[in-house]
Amino acid sequence: QQNDRALGMMSWLGMRNQKGEKVKIVFIPCYLTGDDGIVNLSYFDVILGNDLCVYPSYYEPWGYTPLEAVAFKVPCITTDLAGFGLWANLECGGKSTIDNGVEVVHRTDYNYNEVADDIKQTVIKYANATKNKQTRMRNNARALSQKALWTNFIEYYYNAYDFALRKAEARKEK
Repeated sequence: QQNDRALGMMSWLGMRNQKGEKVKIVFIPCYLTGDDGIVNLSYFDVILGNDLCVYPSYYEPWGYTPLEAVAFKVPCITTDLAGFGLWANLECGGKSTIDNGVEVVHRTDYNYNEVADDIKQTVIKYANATKNKQTRMRNNARALSQKALWTNFIEYYYNAYDFALRKAEARKEK
């Protein structure tokens, strides 16, 4: 625990995951295969067991983990340094919030404390929401995930493929 920053911080904050505590932290230091010796559940089964997922990416070209969470109706927190976060902001008219199912936190090289505070405030907001409000957030998360289906994104693949073929043909002609 003394060499692990996440566990050390939990200890320093007095987070013990005791029965009466409203927020539980699940820290799993392995790839979830279903036979990992720690939880022995698949990755997707673990996602289904969460109320809220936090993926405070510093850099992620897209970010499948937050998309996978919302596809299972698990709201999440991500950042605008992840492609998924940028896309969620765009889909939600500029700034996606936990009410949309995805809280997108602004992150830079210099705002660690602000990011941590924004994540904390979002977790508090979600934890204090009524069951009906949480259900709406979960349904909104799922609805947002449906906009990222391959049937909606395939046109971008076709455009990129066509662009690559045209560039290759132009190089060939030189």
